[in-house]
Amino acid sequence: MLRVTEMTDQQRRMLIDSRQLWAAWVDAARRRDSYRGGMSWKTVGGHTYLVKMFPDSVSGVKKMVSVGPRSAETERILSDFQRNKAEAKERLESLNRRLSEQGRLNKAVYLGRVPTIAAKILRRLHRAGLLGRNVFVTGTHAIHAYEAAAGVMLDRELTATGDLDLMMEARAKLRLSISGLPVGGLIDLLAEVDRSFVKQGAFSAVNRDGYAVDLIKATPTPPWLDETSSFAAGDLEAAMIGNLRWVQHAPKFDGVAIAEDGLPVPMACPDPRAYALYKLWMGTNDPDRDPVKRPRDLAQAEAVATIVHRWLPQLPFEPEHLKCFPRAG
Repeated sequence: MLRVTEMTDQQRRMLIDSRQLWAAWVDAARRRDSYRGGMSWKTVGGHTYLVKMFPDSVSGVKKMVSVGPRSAETERILSDFQRNKAEAKERLESLNRRLSEQGRLNKAVYLGRVPTIAAKILRRLHRAGLLGRNVFVTGTHAIHAYEAAAGVMLDRELTATGDLDLMMEARAKLRLSISGLPVGGLIDLLAEVDRSFVKQGAFSAVNRDGYAVDLIKATPTPPWLDETSSFAAGDLEAAMIGNLRWVQHAPKFDGVAIAEDGLPVPMACPDPRAYALYKLWMGTNDPDRDPVKRPRDLAQAEAVATIVHRWLPQLPFEPEHLKCFPRAG
């Protein structure tokens, strides 16, 4: 029997407060990052110039550019930069303290759902600009985004898992190049979160506790049109999954859930209707699916469909909203 528990009024209030704090923290972090590096005076050939030092967004190598010769204007620029940088740092530190306090409150009311290791990975992907742009959360962990959006909690047995599935966007490498993000590869980011992560086969990384991160992508049509399957040389390769294109082409679903550490965690997932229909197909028609996993697929499909039908009426199960899926028959 499907067991869905609605959040209490206190839990809902904590979730709303956490979302607001997270949004403020993201804005503050972006502002702080805009003042990376520093400014100082440099004398060359008897002339003094204001120069700006900053790390290159791709290579990380420190660069230096001249702002202009010393003058009342460049002195004002330096003063404004130093003041704004200090203010941005102070605001972010204040929000870090508030998030820490909110985290303790969230844990006290048992609001945390996402495993801490998964949450740390997703926050790191978010900071790198990859989450919701180059990679999306699929598999069981996506359910936590749907739970939080609906203000409900499913039975833990239905959401427990020891791995995190990340779906690579079809043109991820191209977009990564265009955006100029300071990222070497997914395996490098995982190692920043937990140094014990190592590659296990081509598609997975596993840490010392056995927690796995799998990189997957939709099989292109036709398959030989595949453009890329990794972010960098020596990185994880994305395993190509048949019919995952249904999910990849569906509308995306962004949200904020709460992790077991009590802190907010950004979520970027497939539309829950697409998730439910894909899980239903896996549990009934996927010829390669492990029979042991089919009952869980069907239970998760039912759970997410119920969440959408009862608590997310703005997402109707109508044909015009599900054009990414093939027609019946």
